[in-house]
Amino acid sequence: MASVTFNNVYKKFGEFLAVANFNLEIRDKEFLVLLGPSGCGKTTTMRMIAGLEEATSGDIYIDTDRINGVLPKYRDVAMVFQSYALYPHLTVEDNIGYPLKIRKVPPAERKRRILEVARRVELETMLSRLPKELSGGQRQRVALARAIVRTPRVFLMDEPLSNLDAKLRTQMRAELKHLQHELQVTTIYVTHDQIEAMTLAHRVAVMNKGVIEQLGTPREIYSDPRTLFVAGFIGSPPMNLIPGEVGDGVFVSDGLTLGGIGRATHSHTVLGVRPEDVHVAGAEEGDVNLVAPIYSVELTGENTLVSVRLGGRLMTLRADKSFAGQIDQEIGIKIATDRVFLFDGETQLRIDF
Repeated sequence: MASVTFNNVYKKFGEFLAVANFNLEIRDKEFLVLLGPSGCGKTTTMRMIAGLEEATSGDIYIDTDRINGVLPKYRDVAMVFQSYALYPHLTVEDNIGYPLKIRKVPPAERKRRILEVARRVELETMLSRLPKELSGGQRQRVALARAIVRTPRVFLMDEPLSNLDAKLRTQMRAELKHLQHELQVTTIYVTHDQIEAMTLAHRVAVMNKGVIEQLGTPREIYSDPRTLFVAGFIGSPPMNLIPGEVGDGVFVSDGLTLGGIGRATHSHTVLGVRPEDVHVAGAEEGDVNLVAPIYSVELTGENTLVSVRLGGRLMTLRADKSFAGQIDQEIGIKIATDRVFLFDGETQLRIDF
């Protein structure tokens, strides 16, 4: 199939710098997710691969072919959009086969490939239907099949699941992951949904303000965030981020004093700790890190999310599903000090301690 490489790529729209000094190698057969908030440059990056935008400077390669200036139709990539972009007057079969028709693939071969792809996405019984007769998930599968039928070098997917309801998104995530594994096609997927990124990707490139803040496997991104932005963006609920300062290994903030932070001394510090590394202290546990009033209690099914007041902010922790605390009730809290992170409040970079 194909690898995709960015070398020192910049993209400007007038005076606005959308992508800055972008360097990335996407491996052959890899499922890479570009993750970040709206306006971070992820869709612009994908559109540069597709040829829908041209890089202001720098080089983009598919394998060893430099594709700057190459027309989209000659790049051999297939794109699946957020909107299904189906032809409403064509049947499912004709929608899937349209890329083959315009390439003048013989009818018999076209029919064979359409049926093969339709079986893969479980649409073989719906080939005579029009798009208006399909559900949202079925329409998205038609859009996927239309991309797959071409057997391109690279798949580009721009938030293809965002128009689906929660249940369908979960189902389609599983289908996409299995399909990419089966087809072994290099896939670049754009999303702002970190659950999609964590469940689909071989690697995730977390983008912010046109640059990659961190590149790694989902486990690395979650367990070892290198910047304050990544720490706060990845995780649901997000990491607790508490500003303060560290002196001789003791972190001090409004409402919290936490020892055991190595031997660090650092002002303008942000302490990060994930909700699963904070828990309600039982009476038998003795020492607690703090006592705070409950602000809210949310049962999610498998556990309970508890928010407490900590000075002028909230801290969220995961409790057992049987937790039955009441709002304004004071509870003892223990923090796993070996699972906290420190970030420089000015540079936003991780502080190792």
